[in-house]
Amino acid sequence: MRPLTHMVLHHSATDATLGNGDPEGAALWAAIKHNHQRHWAKAVPGYICDYHFGVGPTGIVFAGQPPAMVAFNCGNARLNAVSIAVCFLGNFQVARMPAAQYSAGVQLLSSLYAHYNIPLSHIMLHREVPDERTGIPGFTACPGRWFPCVAIRAALQEHGGGASSRTAMTR
Repeated sequence: MRPLTHMVLHHSATDATLGNGDPEGAALWAAIKHNHQRHWAKAVPGYICDYHFGVGPTGIVFAGQPPAMVAFNCGNARLNAVSIAVCFLGNFQVARMPAAQYSAGVQLLSSLYAHYNIPLSHIMLHREVPDERTGIPGFTACPGRWFPCVAIRAALQEHGGGASSRTAMTR
């Protein structure tokens, strides 16, 4: 098993569903996985998804890349090698997260950080990941300006997380 020391949080930067027939986001999650598989098929046989988990708008948690396998999610190979990637379906640059999605996300993140003993200070937003070449974060807006970072961080601390030495979630 690879060492898992970080989590990176994302949004899909899409509508949370693929229309009226997809209220839970299952079709969107399938499309995301299909696109990632197609992209990496030749280079990485058996690759499933750039995210280990997806959280749909109704709180359904979707499986992606198995945690034992690297997911190419954040543009930083060193961090990809030691992180779990969680994608919240929706575009939080323009919309707020539904309560059911928030609750399921907090529950998932709580479970993951407890299971893998990941410090809260190592739960990062994609936009906080340093660029591999420059070391400067901020090469993306992901997971969006309305992603509930402060609330998620507070909820995780209430669920037994310790204090962090750096603020990993700033909004």
